[in-house]
Amino acid sequence: MSFQQLPTAADFASWPPPNFIDPETRRPLVLGIEIPLLCLIVIFTMMRFYSRAVLIRALGADDWCMLVATVISVATSIMTCISTQAEYQTGYHIWDLRPEIAANPVKPAQIAMATQLLFIPITALTKVSILLTYLRIFPSTTNKYFCYCMFAFTAIWSLISFFLALFQCKPIEAYWLLAKYPNRECIDIAPLFYTTGGLNILSDFLIFLWPAKDLAKIRISLKQRVTLIIMFTLGVIICVAGVCRLWYTSIYIHSYDSSWHGSTLYVIVAIETSIGIICGCIPACKPLMSKIAPRIFNSTHSSTHRSTHKKGSKFAGQSFPFQSLNGGIVVKEGYSVEYDDARSQYQGRHTTTQVTTMAKDADAISADSQEWIMLQDNPQDALAKVQSKGNT
Repeated sequence: MSFQQLPTAADFASWPPPNFIDPETRRPLVLGIEIPLLCLIVIFTMMRFYSRAVLIRALGADDWCMLVATVISVATSIMTCISTQAEYQTGYHIWDLRPEIAANPVKPAQIAMATQLLFIPITALTKVSILLTYLRIFPSTTNKYFCYCMFAFTAIWSLISFFLALFQCKPIEAYWLLAKYPNRECIDIAPLFYTTGGLNILSDFLIFLWPAKDLAKIRISLKQRVTLIIMFTLGVIICVAGVCRLWYTSIYIHSYDSSWHGSTLYVIVAIETSIGIICGCIPACKPLMSKIAPRIFNSTHSSTHRSTHKKGSKFAGQSFPFQSLNGGIVVKEGYSVEYDDARSQYQGRHTTTQVTTMAKDADAISADSQEWIMLQDNPQDALAKVQSKGNT
């Protein structure tokens, strides 16, 4: 990363002799975290697209946003891993840097600028993808207002953060051409990082933990509840990583050993962005995970499920997608499914099969929630199967 402060004469005197043969570096830390996370986000994104394109056959805008975020994240991880090579010396102590790099760190500073800029679209696209998913699976009025507000917030935050980071020095190339611009004019980056980072953490808490408010009301099996708890736990990790990034940014800003501390900042950024992508992909991976480990991930009604089945119903054990976060599912003869706490009404394609709802909740639930992937392997096939049974 680019140098933010210059060492004093006392600092110079306290340095150990330079080690150009076998210096201490944070390259193992960077590679040990960046590479596994890179592999994980690629695997989860591939699982997401296989589930949505092959098993569900319902690719949406949220899938494409997550794909773009993954591609940018992979490119960023590869770039930061390369920056730890001896040619660039990211992760080295300042006293172990080769004189030509210490005097004019062009390549490391360019990578630092690129990492700052690419972090913004990765984060924004991941959040947009998750918000689009919320609109599909939680189409209540309250949720729609929340998602639209967060869309606007994310767009404004992204644009302001991107251009402030890009134009933090005048001219832009002065950020990495320190020797050419010894008297460069740069804005105070501390307020920039603290403000944009703090707003990003706020949106992390709001977006990733938004569905947790209804977790206690969801009438689902124990396995499904554990799966949701794991998702929200990952969301908490993202928020914690954001706080750690903001805290470590202050250390980086006020240190002359920016190459050493910058590598740790790269790792924290990778954890934050990668877990965000993984968390956003988990719901869409449910159909594939159900095929791989059906006993763990199948959406069947267990004894802990509080929905009631009328004796003799042909639907005992049939998994249904979420219709309401507040109510249970009541299955009756005649293939009519009633959701206790929903307001809107979804009519089946055939008159012999219909899904009706009863108004008790102010938040209306629409037919879009039929694609609640966490609890249903293939909603369209399930509905078709119900209709075929009704016709017989």
